[in-house]
Amino acid sequence: MNKALIRLEDIGPGGNYESEEQQAKLLVIAQFLHNEGIPFHLAVIPRYVDPAQGIDRSITDAENDVSLRFVLMLRTLLTLGASLGMHGYTHQYEDSVSGDGFEFAYPDCSANCPPDDRSDALTSLLQLQQSYAYQRVQLAENAFQAADLTAGWFETPHYTASPVQRHIIEICNGILYESPPSAPDARTPVLKLDPDDPFSNGTLYVPTPLNYVAGDNIEEDVARIGQTIKDYTGWKDLASFFYHPYLEFSYIHLRANGTVHYDPNSPLRRIIRYFKQEHKSFVPLTSLTPFIPDFRESGLLNKLTIKHPTLLLAKRNRQPAQLFIRSETDNLWCIATIRFDAPLRLHNGVLSIRPLLTGWPLHPGGTAMTGDYDGDGRMDAAVWYGEPGLCEVALGTGTTLCPAGAWLSEAEVMNWECLTGDFDGDGRHDLCLWNPHSGKAAIAYSFGSGFATPVIQNKVAVREGEIPCIGDVNGDGLDDLVVWNPATGTCRVWLSSCRDLLDAGIWYWAHNLSDSQLSVRLGDVDGDGYEDLVLVDHKTGSWSVHYSSGAAFGPREALFGPWISGEQMIPFAGDLTGKGRVSLLAWSPQLLGGTLDAAINIKDRTME
Repeated sequence: MNKALIRLEDIGPGGNYESEEQQAKLLVIAQFLHNEGIPFHLAVIPRYVDPAQGIDRSITDAENDVSLRFVLMLRTLLTLGASLGMHGYTHQYEDSVSGDGFEFAYPDCSANCPPDDRSDALTSLLQLQQSYAYQRVQLAENAFQAADLTAGWFETPHYTASPVQRHIIEICNGILYESPPSAPDARTPVLKLDPDDPFSNGTLYVPTPLNYVAGDNIEEDVARIGQTIKDYTGWKDLASFFYHPYLEFSYIHLRANGTVHYDPNSPLRRIIRYFKQEHKSFVPLTSLTPFIPDFRESGLLNKLTIKHPTLLLAKRNRQPAQLFIRSETDNLWCIATIRFDAPLRLHNGVLSIRPLLTGWPLHPGGTAMTGDYDGDGRMDAAVWYGEPGLCEVALGTGTTLCPAGAWLSEAEVMNWECLTGDFDGDGRHDLCLWNPHSGKAAIAYSFGSGFATPVIQNKVAVREGEIPCIGDVNGDGLDDLVVWNPATGTCRVWLSSCRDLLDAGIWYWAHNLSDSQLSVRLGDVDGDGYEDLVLVDHKTGSWSVHYSSGAAFGPREALFGPWISGEQMIPFAGDLTGKGRVSLLAWSPQLLGGTLDAAINIKDRTME
């Protein structure tokens, strides 16, 4: 069944949606879509301007009856399944009327021409924020925030902006709900990405290839859409269109007794029937991708003043993950404060980097890890030295790290490798150890001030060349062991039973294995309590999510990208917002002076 999208266009606090009757009719349309199980999207113009009529009305006008009713209507629409987006700020300039006029620069303009921005607006963050395009986007977002509304996407008025202004708009927004200028006939979402852009790590364009119904060409456009969707047979084809709901108003009759007659032969209702006849399934925009490109922090090595930093994303239960940074050259440990909650992603990124501990451990190298080793709810640090079989721990106080000595020193596990996770569910992170030559594995359980003698896991085998990772893949509160075999393209799972890891078999098999370098990460992408399998292709920049059912990874799959790639890139998956859903980070030490890229979980940005 092919996916379809519908967007209701040019919705503002004036014009066709000013009166109580007009707003009531828009609610009738929304109720119809809701009853049909159709998620819908609203392109909202936050400020409605009609200079000739002396109207200038915003969703922020708390003393204006029309604005108050309009905002209340938007909130009701949200309960019926609407997704709100910013459709410019005023969708006009000078003497033009909102919805009709242009807001950004375009060629061959002869009257009411919006200003363009100079190319040097893209040379620095300060100049970018002084540009006309940025200020219009910021005004729109400010209006949404003042009205206590959330916009999940942006749409340029008439899909129009100059190249410089479009670039500025892309830098501000991770999703543009419009057909991309570079591919106006695109039938699938397009992730536009310039790897060398210092401000942006990509913008997702969601196209509307079926266009819209023109008010002076209704019958022809309805017939065109009904005929054209028959050609949308590819499994990736997106039958997407937008519609001006005021075209339905003459087909809706609000009766004096409170009942409503909505003509079943209205243009929109006929279009919906065409879609159903062709077995098209309307979906929310949030279903098209698991992640939205968010901030890019370039030049990070200069800010760190660390030549060879190791980044560690510390996983915390129902709390935002923390980003630790270790410098092996001088054994300096720092923590980065990162912002993810700004609606305009340009305002997100690394806010500060604070030192936690220096000169620890005494020896360089080792495998750096983070976890709550003493169970006090604060993140600690550990370094595993495989050659002597030694693990040093530094405990977190909330503001610093304090060395706590060697928590494990075992000749039996000399030259073994190590990862960390909570395998018995007691709130304390343990050590998972394995010998890559023999395949033998063991768990050293934490007792709060040290690690107990490793318990050999007789049913587990982790051999050289295989990639182990730790996560709760069956949702029982215990971390499990997942081992990726790049030679066979298989993922084998060992589930924890508190004291033992039990072989649960192969949970995933890649039938078309890429010849590229792959990284494997675990994280709960959809928020169902099961950590999912995330495979990262370093060559193509494809990030694929294979959802856990509690007994297997898949068959559901979600693709993101092509996004960040490169052999030196280090991927992370972590809950950056504390809402139980992971987002992505990518550290590229050789890109633009060291670049940290983020892609936020789409549900964190658009649903809550």
